[in-house]
Amino acid sequence: MRKPSKSISVILFIMLVFFSFQIISVYQYFSSVRSTLKNNFSIDVPKPKHEIKVMSDIQRMPAEGRAYSVLEYDEDNTKKLKDFSKWKLVDKESKGEVNEFVDKFRDCLSVNNNEKAGFNKYIPQVQEKTLYYFKPNKNDYAILLFNEDEKRIYVLEYIDRFEKYSISFKN
Repeated sequence: MRKPSKSISVILFIMLVFFSFQIISVYQYFSSVRSTLKNNFSIDVPKPKHEIKVMSDIQRMPAEGRAYSVLEYDEDNTKKLKDFSKWKLVDKESKGEVNEFVDKFRDCLSVNNNEKAGFNKYIPQVQEKTLYYFKPNKNDYAILLFNEDEKRIYVLEYIDRFEKYSISFKN
């Protein structure tokens, strides 16, 4: 019998490496905050320069829980973000409501000191110059706070799938 040649082995190795990188990049995309926003809330934001997951207790099955993330952008994508038509300017009327959502997440933090320290490092500064977008989706919601000076989007997500699948025993 003839042994396989080196060239076939090299080609197979290259194909294996190529497909491994493809699988890794697909996994990274689907585990990103950007993907979660697009899949759960139909919010499409540009790819961030850095993605920081500050706190997350979202379970895989069923997908429920809270998450707090920060997306950092460069100059070009900051300009694209500013053109997003659904942003609303935080004014005197909406500032209380936006702060209420931020406070809910502060209250929901676990007792773990590492998470509290991480959250305190990335506390969103709600100012009258801040832009926000609130997206409810059945029992879920996401609120995005865009601080143009810091070139950051603060993403607060709350996903509650349990109520969607629960049975009500009320008459």
